[in-house]
Amino acid sequence: MLSQQALIELFSQQHSWQDRYRQLVMLAKQLPDFPESQKTTENQVNGCENRVWLTYQKQNDNTYIFSGDSEGRIVKGLLAVLISIANHKTAQQIAAIDFQSVLHELKITDELSQSRLQGLAKLIERIESVI
Repeated sequence: MLSQQALIELFSQQHSWQDRYRQLVMLAKQLPDFPESQKTTENQVNGCENRVWLTYQKQNDNTYIFSGDSEGRIVKGLLAVLISIANHKTAQQIAAIDFQSVLHELKITDELSQSRLQGLAKLIERIESVI
């Protein structure tokens, strides 16, 4: 997965929504396989257009590792971006992230439907729930 700075550099090179869309699909393919056994109601994020699952593990150094999956390619790409931003950070570092600002800087949210934006907000809420 890419760092936040690498994501910013990558998306700044995409000049149209279609280019950013393709980049999201490519990032979705880079997410590690999510085990079927983890696709439980407990791990499902409600409020998304597609079914989405998100889990996390707290590491010995108090950082978190997130993993997830979605049935939708764009949603899975958005999930990959959020995971890249949040992974390997402490609860305090995650609390300090302005996810919406980062997504705006990546120019990802400009073309999303209202229901996708709501689902994205639910994913961010779930990530922030570790705090």
